[in-house]
Amino acid sequence: MDFETVLRGRRSIRAYTPEPVGDELIGAILDEARWTPSWRNTQAWSIWVVTGEALTRFKERFAQAVANEEPPRPDFLPTSDWPAACSARTASLMKARAATLAAAGESTDPATAIARMADLFGAPCLLVFGVEDCLAEAYATFDTGSLVQSLCLAAYDKGLGTCIVATIVRHPELLRALLPDGDGTRLVVGVALGHPELEAAANCFERSRADLDELVTWVR
Repeated sequence: MDFETVLRGRRSIRAYTPEPVGDELIGAILDEARWTPSWRNTQAWSIWVVTGEALTRFKERFAQAVANEEPPRPDFLPTSDWPAACSARTASLMKARAATLAAAGESTDPATAIARMADLFGAPCLLVFGVEDCLAEAYATFDTGSLVQSLCLAAYDKGLGTCIVATIVRHPELLRALLPDGDGTRLVVGVALGHPELEAAANCFERSRADLDELVTWVR
């Protein structure tokens, strides 16, 4: 695909087929993504590929934590107060998604959404991204975000779907118990990876982006 097609076509996939993704294909995607630029070429990120029985165990533990209403303890605290324009964009997205799901006869209940997220939307692969404790938060997370973007674009280019999921690392101790060399790292985000169920309502709602005039200031 040409770059514009990849950039505009990629979307967050929230329903996957059960078809597994082979290690060779995952490796090819990661091999492309590793060329992402980073501050002074530090490449200060760690990536874990979680599949098979390990992923099943994590899904079960995460679902149990949600059911028990265990308080989240993310390594990086989310923003609590967004500017009004940002909140309005979120509200518009949620409204469009809820309307599409409702029209398809699917539940829009928040508890159902969390349960689907705990199952990683049926994806057969979870990619976990982390950084070492000693690293400055701003640089480390910025570089990791760039890597995640590259990976998602590379995956789409190869016919796969992804969803960047911060919620999946809100109980980082569950993942650290599974991940080799997980101690001493802070988990930034998880990414679901798999074959998209293209006709699923969760993957078909209309998306939008802010006009350039809302985002760009020209200084001459």
